[in-house]
Amino acid sequence: MSLMPYDMRNGLTPRRLTIAMWDYSWLKGHYPGGSFENYGQAVDELVERNFNTVRIDCYPLTIGLLNSEEEEVTILGEPLANWGVCDVDRKHSIVRELVEFMQACKDRGVYVILSTWNDRCKEHPDLHQHYASDRAAFRVAWGRTLDILGSRGLLEHVLYVDLDQEFPYFSPYADEMNKLAVNGNTSQASGGNLADNMEAAVNQQGGTNKLIWTSEQLVYVDELHKEMLQHFQRKYPYLRFTYSLTSFWKEVRTAGNRSYDVLELHMFMQSALQSERLESRIGFNDIVKDRGDHDYSDYQRRIDDAFRVMRPMFMQEMHNRLSFAMEWSAEIGAPVTTSEAWGPWWHMDHRHLSWSWLRDWCTECNELAGRYGLWGTTPWNYAHPYWENWRDVSWYKEVNGVFLRS
Repeated sequence: MSLMPYDMRNGLTPRRLTIAMWDYSWLKGHYPGGSFENYGQAVDELVERNFNTVRIDCYPLTIGLLNSEEEEVTILGEPLANWGVCDVDRKHSIVRELVEFMQACKDRGVYVILSTWNDRCKEHPDLHQHYASDRAAFRVAWGRTLDILGSRGLLEHVLYVDLDQEFPYFSPYADEMNKLAVNGNTSQASGGNLADNMEAAVNQQGGTNKLIWTSEQLVYVDELHKEMLQHFQRKYPYLRFTYSLTSFWKEVRTAGNRSYDVLELHMFMQSALQSERLESRIGFNDIVKDRGDHDYSDYQRRIDDAFRVMRPMFMQEMHNRLSFAMEWSAEIGAPVTTSEAWGPWWHMDHRHLSWSWLRDWCTECNELAGRYGLWGTTPWNYAHPYWENWRDVSWYKEVNGVFLRS
């Protein structure tokens, strides 16, 4: 007698996660006239579009350096930023605004994934250096953030905590990773600014049998992750903890760490394990990626030409990634989510750029997420109120509804 395959999602609440990745935008856009001016309205719009989960940067490393919960810091303006659009430098009371946002989610039954891009503010430009030299401070900062939320009853709707977004690209430990690289075999995790790290996080390529990290890097990451994960699991046994990844899936899996409570794997088209054939056609790495007025007409033409003949092969690569993810999931007994995924990591509202090809691609990939057995998925990483596509309520309702019913 053979048993039916076990599906751990049937014991999880909720059984399916439809995730909007709101990164640091929820804070940077929280000002009069900003895209996140009213948290209640923003979360209501999530619910209207069939989202039940939002993933945010909760700024733990900044909170760890505050002299009091009421202290304000200066979040730098980035008018041409791809995400987190804000025109000028503004003062923010991070703790107060985080509590307000988390309460708005709780009141509306929306679950939260806590993460961090470890972005700097004006008052703490050396944020990375401070924590790189003091792992205990990293643990204390995250602990302070979780305790603040817990004291207000705002951890009950937290699904899991991602300790270091897309490790190691935004991490305080990126520079140490690079020091351990030899013979040019580097993680390319420079610890630079957000834009540079976004670029690096999806440009790292590797063949199916090649490990990019050195043995020293593998040991370092395995030890670091085990130390942090097991510390927080002991302190907060009722919470799940993980590290999200874009590149280096093979490397982290090879290290054999079974402490991840969730595998959050970002499945961009052009990231590691795929797709050199896409890059050689469209030249994604060479284009300027911001909200400026650049000429993208040739880039869009290349996309159209490439997808006309290569789409089935690109889709096979996505099947391969999903298969790898689910094999790893079964191996360590952790559900898989993706909160940044499917298309290229960058696209823009621009007169030269079409969204139709990307919408079709992401619709199919989200359907695949259900078929392969992911616990959670996102329609794409452009689900913010400041994108024009946010107005297409019916598309969001449909694509999220398909996954919720899977």
